Amino acid sequence: MAKLTNLQRFNQILLALLLFFGLMKLASTFLIPIAIGGLFAMMLIPVSQKLESWGLSRLVAGLVCILTVLVVLIVVIFLMVNQLTSLLNDLPRISETMTAKLNRLHHLLATKINVSPQKQHEFLKAEVKEYLQSLSTYIAGFLRVTGTVLASFILTMVYAFFFLLYRQKLKNFVFLAVTSRIHASAHPIIGAPSRDPSIIISKITNVANAYVSGLFLVILILSAANTLGIYLIGIEHALFFGLMAGILNLLPYIGSILGSLVPILFAILTKDSLFYPLALIGFFIFLQMIESYVLTPNITGASIRLNPMVTLMGLLFGGFIWGIPGMILFIPYLGIVKVIFDHVKKLRPYGYLMGKDPGLDITK
Repeated sequence: MAKLTNLQRFNQILLALLLFFGLMKLASTFLIPIAIGGLFAMMLIPVSQKLESWGLSRLVAGLVCILTVLVVLIVVIFLMVNQLTSLLNDLPRISETMTAKLNRLHHLLATKINVSPQKQHEFLKAEVKEYLQSLSTYIAGFLRVTGTVLASFILTMVYAFFFLLYRQKLKNFVFLAVTSRIHASAHPIIGAPSRDPSIIISKITNVANAYVSGLFLVILILSAANTLGIYLIGIEHALFFGLMAGILNLLPYIGSILGSLVPILFAILTKDSLFYPLALIGFFIFLQMIESYVLTPNITGASIRLNPMVTLMGLLFGGFIWGIPGMILFIPYLGIVKVIFDHVKKLRPYGYLMGKDPGLDITK
């Protein structure tokens, strides 16, 4: 059989990638619940193992984990809806405060640039109308996606339960797939004292589990810290803003900015003093530094942190393939892919490229 040239090999890889991501886009309705269920399962594996060590069967331990997640999510959704209802009831007061501030701004502009308040109102009305039209489109898309995710939520939990139940079978499948193609004496996976693929696969699985669990733990800590900080500064509906800012941290960089802008804008609209928005800005900057330099390196592990370039590409590509769910799901899965790359000899350069290593010149 003739040996493939580099160009032929490159074309085969390119075709395989096109087919793979094309199928991901076409089968998004089927794959998104599986991807979410996989993340939940990886997060719950340590809990399931602990319950099994107490004498529970794997079936019962998996059911307890899934039911616990359901209860927690129902509580979070109830709190969010309750806080959102309270915020909507507060809209008349916000509207009055905003109208008074806009009137003061109109009179100030009228004296400075000699434009009548009537013309300012007309200009502002046209701009707001255009903005609301575009905003309604985004909100409709977000609600449509959210409705789809909630509609398939039960299916997602079912997938998570089966992943927990059959996790050893899945691990054995990977082991058999690897050993059937690569001789153990020339196995390219490294990173463990033994070259036994079962030991190394277990190590990769444990690191991936720790990464996903740590990611959710960071979000939980940030949600609590956001809520406490916003409450102490004196902003109403602190629980809603804190939970929203914490959950949005699933979107690296972008999520933290979006999560902080909403309460800052709320403070500007509802408070007469600039102290409140400035205090919020300082608080969110401080909390972001704590997250970047303390929480994430020590909880999820500094060795599997993705650099901003890969994160941004993952966000954009995830949004292109799966929309908003893709922007959330692609980042943790990229972290898992980096874990695998770091433990496979032939793929370690790609893991290094994806990481946050400062990039010292190792060629010297």
